[in-house]
Amino acid sequence: MAAFTDLLRGLFEEGSARLRAPPLPEAGERAGALAVLEAAFRDHRLDVAGPAIDFDASAALAAAEFTALACWFLVHRGAQPAEVERALKVPAPPRTAGQHLSADVVFRLLPTVHRRAQALDPRDVLTARLEELLRQWPLSGVLAELEEPPLEPVDLGGHPGLLLLYAERLALRPRPAWAAHGPAREYVELVFSEKGMPTP
Repeated sequence: MAAFTDLLRGLFEEGSARLRAPPLPEAGERAGALAVLEAAFRDHRLDVAGPAIDFDASAALAAAEFTALACWFLVHRGAQPAEVERALKVPAPPRTAGQHLSADVVFRLLPTVHRRAQALDPRDVLTARLEELLRQWPLSGVLAELEEPPLEPVDLGGHPGLLLLYAERLALRPRPAWAAHGPAREYVELVFSEKGMPTP
Protein backbone atom coordinates (compact mmCIF):
# COMPACT_ATOMS: atom_id res chain seq x y z
CA MET A 1 0.00 0.00 0.00
CA ALA A 2 1.54 3.32 -1.09
CA ALA A 3 -0.24 5.58 1.41
CA PHE A 4 2.44 8.27 1.50
CA THR A 5 2.73 8.44 -2.29
CA ASP A 6 -1.06 8.62 -2.59
CA LEU A 7 -1.07 11.44 -0.06
CA LEU A 8 1.39 13.41 -2.18
CA ARG A 9 -0.66 12.84 -5.31
CA GLY A 10 -3.72 14.13 -3.47
CA LEU A 11 -1.86 17.25 -2.37
CA PHE A 12 -0.66 18.08 -5.88
CA GLU A 13 -3.69 17.00 -7.89
CA GLU A 14 -6.55 17.95 -5.56
CA GLY A 15 -4.98 20.28 -3.00
CA SER A 16 -6.20 18.09 -0.14
CA ALA A 17 -4.79 15.53 2.27
CA ARG A 18 -6.71 12.42 3.28
CA LEU A 19 -5.28 10.85 6.42
CA ARG A 20 -6.20 7.69 8.29
CA ALA A 21 -2.88 7.14 10.08
CA PRO A 22 0.41 8.99 10.61
CA PRO A 23 1.69 9.51 7.04
CA LEU A 24 5.21 8.14 7.08
CA PRO A 25 6.69 6.55 3.94
CA GLU A 26 7.46 2.86 4.14
CA ALA A 27 10.95 1.71 3.18
CA GLY A 28 9.94 0.53 -0.29
CA GLU A 29 7.84 3.59 -0.99
CA ARG A 30 10.51 6.29 -1.18
CA ALA A 31 11.26 5.76 -4.88
CA GLY A 32 7.61 6.23 -5.79
CA ALA A 33 7.28 9.27 -3.54
CA LEU A 34 10.39 10.83 -5.07
CA ALA A 35 9.04 10.26 -8.57
CA VAL A 36 5.87 12.18 -7.66
CA LEU A 37 7.91 14.95 -6.03
CA GLU A 38 10.28 15.26 -8.98
CA ALA A 39 7.40 15.48 -11.44
CA ALA A 40 5.81 18.23 -9.35
CA PHE A 41 9.19 19.97 -9.14
CA ARG A 42 9.58 19.98 -12.93
CA ASP A 43 6.23 21.72 -13.28
CA HIS A 44 7.02 24.15 -10.46
CA ARG A 45 10.40 25.01 -11.96
CA LEU A 46 8.70 26.33 -15.11
CA ASP A 47 7.52 29.35 -13.08
CA VAL A 48 11.08 30.34 -12.12
CA ALA A 49 13.12 32.59 -14.39
CA GLY A 50 16.89 32.33 -14.81
CA PRO A 51 19.26 29.36 -14.84
CA ALA A 52 17.77 25.89 -14.51
CA ILE A 53 17.62 24.57 -10.94
CA ASP A 54 18.42 20.94 -10.18
CA PHE A 55 16.08 18.78 -8.12
CA ASP A 56 17.33 18.04 -4.60
CA ALA A 57 15.78 14.71 -3.62
CA SER A 58 16.78 14.88 0.06
CA ALA A 59 15.28 18.35 0.55
CA ALA A 60 12.10 17.40 -1.30
CA LEU A 61 11.54 14.21 0.68
CA ALA A 62 12.28 15.86 4.05
CA ALA A 63 9.85 18.64 3.18
CA ALA A 64 7.18 16.15 2.14
CA GLU A 65 7.54 14.15 5.36
CA PHE A 66 7.36 17.28 7.52
CA THR A 67 4.31 18.60 5.65
CA ALA A 68 2.49 15.28 5.83
CA LEU A 69 3.07 15.03 9.59
CA ALA A 70 2.00 18.64 10.11
CA CYS A 71 -1.27 17.84 8.34
CA TRP A 72 -1.68 14.77 10.55
CA PHE A 73 -1.16 16.69 13.80
CA LEU A 74 -3.52 19.42 12.60
CA VAL A 75 -6.41 16.94 12.51
CA HIS A 76 -5.16 14.52 15.19
CA ARG A 77 -5.37 16.88 18.16
CA GLY A 78 -4.86 14.22 20.83
CA ALA A 79 -1.06 14.06 20.47
CA GLN A 80 1.03 15.17 23.41
CA PRO A 81 3.22 18.27 22.84
CA ALA A 82 6.39 16.22 23.36
CA GLU A 83 5.26 13.78 20.66
CA VAL A 84 4.65 16.63 18.20
CA GLU A 85 8.07 18.13 18.97
CA ARG A 86 9.82 14.79 18.46
CA ALA A 87 8.05 14.02 15.20
CA LEU A 88 8.21 17.47 13.59
CA LYS A 89 11.94 17.96 13.19
CA VAL A 90 12.63 21.10 11.18
CA PRO A 91 15.03 20.24 8.32
CA ALA A 92 18.44 21.93 8.31
CA PRO A 93 18.41 25.44 6.80
CA PRO A 94 18.58 25.48 2.99
CA ARG A 95 21.83 26.56 1.35
CA THR A 96 21.33 25.99 -2.37
CA ALA A 97 18.74 27.08 -4.91
CA GLY A 98 17.89 23.43 -5.47
CA GLN A 99 17.12 22.89 -1.78
CA HIS A 100 14.93 26.00 -1.61
CA LEU A 101 12.86 25.17 -4.69
CA SER A 102 12.68 21.39 -4.16
CA ALA A 103 11.27 21.90 -0.66
CA ASP A 104 8.97 24.69 -1.82
CA VAL A 105 7.08 22.16 -3.94
CA VAL A 106 5.32 21.10 -0.72
CA PHE A 107 6.32 23.78 1.81
CA ARG A 108 4.31 26.37 -0.18
CA LEU A 109 1.23 24.51 1.12
CA LEU A 110 2.24 24.97 4.77
CA PRO A 111 0.96 28.55 5.20
CA THR A 112 -2.58 27.13 4.95
CA VAL A 113 -1.77 24.52 7.61
CA HIS A 114 -0.22 27.23 9.79
CA ARG A 115 -3.27 29.49 9.45
CA ARG A 116 -5.57 26.67 10.57
CA ALA A 117 -3.27 25.63 13.42
CA GLN A 118 -3.05 29.22 14.63
CA ALA A 119 -6.83 29.57 14.54
CA LEU A 120 -7.14 26.47 16.73
CA ASP A 121 -4.44 27.51 19.21
CA PRO A 122 -1.83 30.22 18.56
CA ARG A 123 0.33 28.91 21.43
CA ASP A 124 0.17 25.26 20.41
CA VAL A 125 3.44 23.40 19.73
CA LEU A 126 2.30 22.68 16.16
CA THR A 127 1.79 26.39 15.50
CA ALA A 128 5.23 27.17 16.94
CA ARG A 129 6.94 24.45 14.90
CA LEU A 130 5.31 25.67 11.68
CA GLU A 131 6.38 29.24 12.39
CA GLU A 132 9.95 28.12 13.04
CA LEU A 133 10.06 26.23 9.75
CA LEU A 134 8.46 28.98 7.69
CA ARG A 135 10.90 31.56 9.05
CA GLN A 136 13.80 29.22 8.25
CA TRP A 137 12.59 28.50 4.68
CA PRO A 138 11.72 32.02 3.48
CA LEU A 139 10.72 31.21 -0.11
CA SER A 140 7.73 29.35 1.34
CA GLY A 141 7.46 31.37 4.55
CA VAL A 142 6.86 34.61 2.68
CA LEU A 143 3.44 33.20 1.73
CA ALA A 144 2.42 32.92 5.40
CA GLU A 145 0.90 35.62 7.56
CA LEU A 146 3.93 35.97 9.83
CA GLU A 147 5.09 39.28 11.28
CA GLU A 148 8.37 37.93 12.66
CA PRO A 149 11.17 38.05 10.04
CA PRO A 150 13.07 35.18 8.41
CA LEU A 151 15.67 33.62 10.69
CA GLU A 152 18.52 34.29 8.24
CA PRO A 153 19.21 36.81 5.46
CA VAL A 154 17.20 35.97 2.34
CA ASP A 155 19.66 34.99 -0.39
CA LEU A 156 17.94 31.85 -1.81
CA GLY A 157 21.19 30.41 -3.04
CA GLY A 158 21.85 33.61 -5.00
CA HIS A 159 19.45 32.50 -7.74
CA PRO A 160 17.89 35.53 -9.50
CA GLY A 161 14.68 33.71 -10.40
CA LEU A 162 14.06 32.64 -6.82
CA LEU A 163 14.81 36.15 -5.53
CA LEU A 164 12.30 37.52 -8.03
CA LEU A 165 9.71 34.91 -7.00
CA TYR A 166 10.24 35.84 -3.36
CA ALA A 167 9.64 39.50 -4.13
CA GLU A 168 6.51 38.72 -6.15
CA ARG A 169 5.14 36.62 -3.30
CA LEU A 170 5.92 39.37 -0.79
CA ALA A 171 3.95 41.84 -2.91
CA LEU A 172 0.86 39.69 -2.27
CA ARG A 173 1.26 40.13 1.52
CA PRO A 174 3.57 43.09 2.19
CA ARG A 175 5.21 43.01 5.63
CA PRO A 176 8.15 45.23 6.64
CA ALA A 177 9.96 42.44 8.47
CA TRP A 178 9.99 40.33 5.30
CA ALA A 179 11.17 43.10 2.98
CA ALA A 180 14.63 41.56 3.22
CA HIS A 181 18.03 43.17 3.30
CA GLY A 182 20.90 41.83 1.23
CA PRO A 183 20.46 40.05 -2.12
CA ALA A 184 16.65 39.97 -2.05
CA ARG A 185 16.25 43.68 -1.32
CA GLU A 186 16.86 44.95 -4.85
CA TYR A 187 14.31 42.48 -6.23
CA VAL A 188 11.76 43.59 -3.64
CA GLU A 189 12.32 47.22 -4.62
CA LEU A 190 12.06 46.37 -8.33
CA VAL A 191 8.81 44.39 -8.01
CA PHE A 192 7.14 46.90 -5.70
CA SER A 193 8.16 49.75 -7.99
CA GLU A 194 6.73 47.98 -11.05
CA LYS A 195 3.46 47.44 -9.20
CA GLY A 196 3.32 51.06 -8.02
CA MET A 197 3.51 49.94 -4.39
CA PRO A 198 5.59 51.57 -1.64
CA THR A 199 8.46 49.33 -0.58
CA PRO A 200 7.90 48.13 3.00
